[in-house]
Amino acid sequence: MDDVWVSRYFLEAAGSLNARSQRVVYEGVLVRIGSGFGCLHPWPELGDPTVIECLQDLARGRETALVKKTLACIEADGKAREEGRSLFDELKVPSSHATLPVLTEAAVEEAVSKGFGFVKTKAGRGGVSELELIRSLVRTWPELRWRIDYNEAGLFEEIVAGFRNWDAAELGVIDFLEDPVRYDPVKWRDLSKVTGLSLGNDRHQEEDDGSSAVLVQKPAVDILRKGRQRMVVTSYMDHPVGQCYAAWEAARIGCREVCGLQTHGLFKRDEFTELLGAVGPDFVVPDGPGLGFGDLLEGLEWKRLARDSEG
Repeated sequence: MDDVWVSRYFLEAAGSLNARSQRVVYEGVLVRIGSGFGCLHPWPELGDPTVIECLQDLARGRETALVKKTLACIEADGKAREEGRSLFDELKVPSSHATLPVLTEAAVEEAVSKGFGFVKTKAGRGGVSELELIRSLVRTWPELRWRIDYNEAGLFEEIVAGFRNWDAAELGVIDFLEDPVRYDPVKWRDLSKVTGLSLGNDRHQEEDDGSSAVLVQKPAVDILRKGRQRMVVTSYMDHPVGQCYAAWEAARIGCREVCGLQTHGLFKRDEFTELLGAVGPDFVVPDGPGLGFGDLLEGLEWKRLARDSEG
């Protein structure tokens, strides 16, 4: 293998990103091998190794899920750069939902003004009152579709109680609940039956026996595969290079669901996010071969990653 070069980065969140993380600064690593670039961005709060552990895995040749997909990105990106073509040539990136980690009336109003027809929000911290807020916003914007991500932080009884008095029209705009509780096929079937809602599986897809209606797949860690269930592709809330890789994977497999590929607005702006344009339902492909960002990537400070065999 060619030398491995790394450039560490730090993304500063514009607000809280999920129910399991109170961090403001999120660290990751851009990786370069030969002509190709990729992004390695772990979420230890969700069970991933730390950045240091990911670098150790990379140096030792251990192809964990994150490392394996980073290498796949680098291979595809490098080949396209050497051929002088964009990875997005002749592909259509699916549209996206608005990601709203902090749910307010103003945030929903802004998403609607930008043309979003789907919104995704985080839940699991506010119990029944949290769902009452969502219900009031559903009534204000009845045309919107909703995806509610609990990151497994919900309680079965609270979720059932929270939706008990919703009428059919209100329930009809809830597209799915993502990881409402820790995956258990019996509990998930019961929860879906009692609430009348579809459930989406993100973190435990290998265990899924079909009890979820949706697989939420992240190219940063998942090998995308089509099946009987709906598939929604999302970024890993990572660097714009990783975000573009997720968009390319969604386009490459011909995904036609509304996806979650517009996450650069969750972080403070920088030179990379500027090239992705304003946050909206349609993905802006950066110019240049591969995944784009050529000049910016070349201008970063890169350090060679020592292999274990080098001591």
